[in-house]
Amino acid sequence: MKKEVTMDNWNRKRAFNIFSKFDDPYTGITTILNITNLVLLSKKENKSFYGTMLYYILLSMNEIEEFKYGYGKINNTECVCKFDELAATVTVLQNNGELNFTRYIKFEHEYEKFMNYFNQAKIDAESGIEYYKIDDLDNMNKIQVTCLPWIRFTNFKNAVNFSEKSSKPKICWGKYYTLNNEFYIDFSILVNHAFQDGYHISQFINNLTRNINNIKINLEEKVYEKRKKYN
Repeated sequence: MKKEVTMDNWNRKRAFNIFSKFDDPYTGITTILNITNLVLLSKKENKSFYGTMLYYILLSMNEIEEFKYGYGKINNTECVCKFDELAATVTVLQNNGELNFTRYIKFEHEYEKFMNYFNQAKIDAESGIEYYKIDDLDNMNKIQVTCLPWIRFTNFKNAVNFSEKSSKPKICWGKYYTLNNEFYIDFSILVNHAFQDGYHISQFINNLTRNINNIKINLEEKVYEKRKKYN
């Protein structure tokens, strides 16, 4: 669900009026994340690291109101909207080695349910089913996610279509590596400056770090519950 934003009552009106006129309003950072608990979770649960990472990205971004604002369409009219929740689309390699995009992947708070939905979307896209529409304003609450699991990087530049009115955050990460027995990745996020600032990027990175750190607690609680069950 979404609703149109009343511009005069929107505290980002000034920033929006400035940055929405830019040819390329996207800004962002590249940083390093400790994803040790994410790797342990995906291995312990025998789940896709790609899907697990996406789950925690959506969980963390949905905690920040500013990321729920963007371009949309109401009654076939383009406008600035506030969405109830963020979803995602991700890139995958088809069986023939060519790039494809998954369908709209909605966020589910239940990890298992989300992973089932992600896995099916990934399988469909790998088989060559096409969902991507460059002018799909009805689903502008999607974030665009990709990864380069073969290499590390210190910067990342996403493709920009100047004819498209886009507000979708764009995320990419690289190959994870070990340092002092911990797992790390290079992580890039780009946002439309008309809707988010560096402050909101920082909030997101901090939320993501916190939620990843909390995985260890959740895993320990799960082990404890299993022990109670069999004792």
